[in-house]
Amino acid sequence: MFCHFNEHLSAAYGKNEAIHDKKDGRSLRFDTVEEYEEVWAEEIIKVAQDPSVLEPLLHAKCAEALMMWTHHTPSAAKEVLVNEQAVSIPTLPIFNDTHANHADDDVAHTYASSYTCQTGHGITEASSTGSDHVLPHWPSDVHYTGTGYGAYPFWAGGQSGDGGAPIEVHWSETQAAELFYHETCYMNEVGYGTGSTPCYNLMTGVLGEAKGYLYSADLQFCCTATGTPEDLAPPQSDFMDYMTLEGTYTVETAYYSGDAYWYTETLGDSEAVTAFWYGTTLDGYPLQQGEGGYGPNSPSGKGIFIYHEYNYTSWKAEMGVAIDPSIFEVPTICQTTTSSCHYP
Repeated sequence: MFCHFNEHLSAAYGKNEAIHDKKDGRSLRFDTVEEYEEVWAEEIIKVAQDPSVLEPLLHAKCAEALMMWTHHTPSAAKEVLVNEQAVSIPTLPIFNDTHANHADDDVAHTYASSYTCQTGHGITEASSTGSDHVLPHWPSDVHYTGTGYGAYPFWAGGQSGDGGAPIEVHWSETQAAELFYHETCYMNEVGYGTGSTPCYNLMTGVLGEAKGYLYSADLQFCCTATGTPEDLAPPQSDFMDYMTLEGTYTVETAYYSGDAYWYTETLGDSEAVTAFWYGTTLDGYPLQQGEGGYGPNSPSGKGIFIYHEYNYTSWKAEMGVAIDPSIFEVPTICQTTTSSCHYP
């Protein structure tokens, strides 16, 4: 992949002068293949001296290779590598806290820093990410409704109403944009109002250029959500490929009852959130997605426990229908705002 890397994205993620000073989970550890090979040679010696470092280093390389593929390799290059050179991409191993706390500090850091919130979350190129858009991969565009549970805006604090609240989402990989409406937002946590009010969270642009805005539905308040410490773009259509398929379970949501495929992901303690889940019908339509746990009844790890349920019939009805670009226009109040409410 190395000779195909996108220089603009690499620059946007920042240079990593030393592994222990790494700030962005998408930044490359080194600038040259020779530097990687030098470290690999040292790791071979470590493995010979202590076999317990083999698995954490191996799994770290799988996660690192996926990060490079997702965030540094252009879609045109992916097609060449897969279709013409038959390159195989590793799957993401389940996060192992024991590896992240290995007695060898360098091994522990190499492992933990390879797992990041941005591993499978964030479009890197508008129009195409190399996804085939075949379920469970999302289509290029989709508009759906559903129900949100838990705090919102979740990254600002823990306030939430009782029960669930209606949500409506427009998502477009083609336009690298997502507009998320939530009917019960505690905007007082970001400096507006005193209680709940409907709001929108708008995310536009690819990683390295992404911008986020949180604004009230009455268009009286807006804050910018993009910036340090986490730069997040709309999720990519094949994000579930970076999760672990746990198996088939019987689930019940506000819109569905029956068997479902269940995906989970665990990240290291350096991340703001460490546990995630995603459920689909057996033919790939989304049912439920959340964080701060591995299901609606199993809070776990760091972060505020939240999730939303997809009205999968509305999702099915409108999947693939092109979304009008006007949906993703940045409101005037957001273009002039000086308020910030950065993602964690």
